[in-house]
Amino acid sequence: MRTTVETGPPDNRGAALTAIGRAATPPVPESADGPSLGRLTHSTPTVDPGSALIVGTPELARDVLTIRPAVVGMPGILAEMASLPEIDLLIIDAVAFSHGPWLGADDHQSRHLAEEIFEAGRLLRARGDQTWFVPNGTRLGTMGDRVLSTCTANFAEVSEADIEEGANQSPLWSLLVDLATGENPRRSTGGNR
Repeated sequence: MRTTVETGPPDNRGAALTAIGRAATPPVPESADGPSLGRLTHSTPTVDPGSALIVGTPELARDVLTIRPAVVGMPGILAEMASLPEIDLLIIDAVAFSHGPWLGADDHQSRHLAEEIFEAGRLLRARGDQTWFVPNGTRLGTMGDRVLSTCTANFAEVSEADIEEGANQSPLWSLLVDLATGENPRRSTGGNR
């Protein structure tokens, strides 16, 4: 006769862990230098210190580049670009919502783009940097308030009294005020909305 001594309930830990899979695996620490879409696709640009990140037209990027270093934001990696320490300003141009890769970013049809712009602005504001919005004279879509909520300055709200005081403005601020007020002859609204 054979006797077995039980010391407790049967051990089915192995079967339970197999059944629930990776949920039972302890969390793995994330690496700050881990893979990202920009790194995997080699599309994160090299950025000079003090650069502006632009969600806008190539014309705006060229104009800003005459004043300071700048890089054009790319959908899919905008927040990653905004997290670069060399970026200290995000310029959001409403003309970009009418055509190109940011088409409809102010509307629910491209909600993911609006959220990406919001997140980029949030990252910059969290470290004390600026996010500026340049209107184009057309009404924003249904996600416009979400985009505007991430901005520290809205050039649609720069009053004439502030401009008329004669205070010195930076060349970049003056350029963007001219764009917002329609005084820049190169300004295009990019279509009807």
